[in-house]
Amino acid sequence: MTDEAPASMPLAGMPREARVGHRILERRLALILAYSRRLPLNYLGYILVAFIALRQGIEVWPWVWLVVTGAVMVYRWRLGLAVERAAPEAQLQYLPKLLRGFDYNGVSTAAILPLVFYAPGNFSPLAVSAILMAGCTIGAASVAGWQRAFVGFSTLTFICMAAGWAWRGGAVGYMFAAGVGLVYFMLLATVRDQGRMLHKLMSVEDDNALLSDALRQERDRATAASEAKTRFFAAASHDLRQPLHALSINATTLDILARRSTDPLLKEVSRGIGSALRQSSGLLDGLLDISRLDAHTIEAKFAEHDIGAVLRAARDEYAALAGQQGLFLKVDVPQAPLWGLTDADQLIRIVGNLLNNAIKFTVRGGVTLATDTAADGRVRVRVTDTGPGIPAQERERVFEEFYQIGNASRDRSQGLGLGLAIVRRTAELLQIEVELDSEPGRGTTFTLHIAAAAAPQAEIQTETVEDAAAPFEGTPLAVLLVDDEAEVLSAMCTYLQQLGWTVRGAAGGNEAEQMLAAGFVPDVVVVDYRLRDETGLEVIERVHRRRPALPTVIVTGETAPSRFREFSTVAARILHKPLNGDKLARTLQEVVAQHGEEERLAVAHR
Repeated sequence: MTDEAPASMPLAGMPREARVGHRILERRLALILAYSRRLPLNYLGYILVAFIALRQGIEVWPWVWLVVTGAVMVYRWRLGLAVERAAPEAQLQYLPKLLRGFDYNGVSTAAILPLVFYAPGNFSPLAVSAILMAGCTIGAASVAGWQRAFVGFSTLTFICMAAGWAWRGGAVGYMFAAGVGLVYFMLLATVRDQGRMLHKLMSVEDDNALLSDALRQERDRATAASEAKTRFFAAASHDLRQPLHALSINATTLDILARRSTDPLLKEVSRGIGSALRQSSGLLDGLLDISRLDAHTIEAKFAEHDIGAVLRAARDEYAALAGQQGLFLKVDVPQAPLWGLTDADQLIRIVGNLLNNAIKFTVRGGVTLATDTAADGRVRVRVTDTGPGIPAQERERVFEEFYQIGNASRDRSQGLGLGLAIVRRTAELLQIEVELDSEPGRGTTFTLHIAAAAAPQAEIQTETVEDAAAPFEGTPLAVLLVDDEAEVLSAMCTYLQQLGWTVRGAAGGNEAEQMLAAGFVPDVVVVDYRLRDETGLEVIERVHRRRPALPTVIVTGETAPSRFREFSTVAARILHKPLNGDKLARTLQEVVAQHGEEERLAVAHR
């Protein structure tokens, strides 16, 4: 390895030994600069040497020597400051000048020694030798194994001291001359050892840097892959939802007609279409959930909830599915409310995914939902099935996306393998600890640990949870629909008209504005996001110029994470395709009711 200072260059692409050499020079430069900051303090030693020489009768030369060594010290100190102010990539170019500073220091220091040894008595040579050897020892530590620098500032001083003691002669003189030589070679060996250790240290640092860079590249690749996956989910979900949307609205309308009809075949066809659509929508909802969780656009709304009521609501939702499979689904909860601090809607999603997963893979027996208080005070929820169980080597993998045990044929009736991935991510959102206990042939138990909460003053949360599955009933509304897909627009208009609502359909913003100008007064506006010549956001802006307070709802097949927050700033609600008519009607009723309550409160505060 050369001691020459290379021009600044990036380490990438350099051979390993060249990289290590570059790092060594950087480390030496840092230590030399740190040493140069202390040079004014080191000058105190030179003043002491000059004082000793003056006391020995040397009158003029100590003053000249102090001026010369002071000039060298100032040069080195100012050079160090200049290097520190230089750009980092140019600092190594100053190493040759710093090295010459060591040489100047060595020559100027040694210049006092001939006169010191010429003085009578041994006090002056002993005192000066001790001070200068101490300075050289300290300096040896500052060169970081750079032999050339050590030789430059100390060799001439040690030669002069050894020669001076030998010239004085006698046993003491020769003994001190040998001792000075021994100290020099010991210091030189120490500097060499420092150089070898520094080389090893910088080799390890270079290996660590390469490893860190490789890890960073892998992290970047993984991040890019995750972002690409999220974009794919969003695009695929959007494209798949479009053709299902109109079909879902028409299926809801068909269900209304089937209930009014006495034809059993019509009822059977309606049930079959509804079942197929629910399965397709469930698969797409899994993609949407993963996309939203990845985008961190789902915010938990923590409140005190009776966990037992949440479990009963989940049981009611999945009882029919369990019955179709010939399985039991029971709930074991205490009579008294068991309050937990959580988001009831998201908790139902977690429990629902666990129930759906358990029912799909359980052949005989059934599923039990239970809740109690754990020893640490948290609320504990257990979902236990009598299914085949999960082997130990598979227990971590089941939480991965698209991974399913025993579904090599990719039977889509068993889903996409996203349920447990959604469970884990939603549990992290709610700060819920999830434990998995399973043994092949003896079933599986998922345990959720939820933070406990004090009972609220008004126990109203359970009503919200348990009423979620109630059949749709509501006051007819006036609705303005904007969608450039004729089939979708016709399907939504037909469905809402079957409910007895007043509906106007527009293919774009111009038609919507014309209807408002003609005197149509809607309670709510429903706008598709992707229109041919404009976006739903632009249509909403045009509508709000005429009716600023009119509540709006966006219907979209978009699942790109960047869109979620953008939509939420202008629309009261966001609905994702495919959308059945019942959910559309419920949402519009909720939006209008919420808007009316907000207006009432605004008037009350005036």
